[in-house]
Amino acid sequence: MEQVKLDWKGGMQFDAQVGDHVITLDASEELGGMNLGARPKPLLLVALAGCTGMDIASLARKMRVEFDKIEIEADAEKNDEIPTVYTSMTLIYRFEGKGIDPAKPLKMVNLSQERYCGVANMLRTVAPIGFEVYLNGERIDR
Repeated sequence: MEQVKLDWKGGMQFDAQVGDHVITLDASEELGGMNLGARPKPLLLVALAGCTGMDIASLARKMRVEFDKIEIEADAEKNDEIPTVYTSMTLIYRFEGKGIDPAKPLKMVNLSQERYCGVANMLRTVAPIGFEVYLNGERIDR
């Protein structure tokens, strides 16, 4: 079982205890907060990008691929209704490194998205998740 615990700090602010770590949550000033922490919904995107990122890091080690840099951006479209929900998400993977066969980062992304990333598998039940893959600035997933 996994568990997080939230401790209200007043106003709209909470400290979320996640294992041995604390994440501060707060709303914008327009919504009654003090803008002292992250909003909960974008943290879903952090979880998505973090999950697939850890898959990629593990797969790179197993496949003996040494990247100079890996960046993962998670974007989401939302509806205009209440409750506001994500209607689609896109992961943008940017890999940098010399002498890397483009098939390898593509394989890593596909394995993460199709097999390993539990967060993607959960979120995909409520909204589609697409992705783009770049190696040294060139899109390679087409």
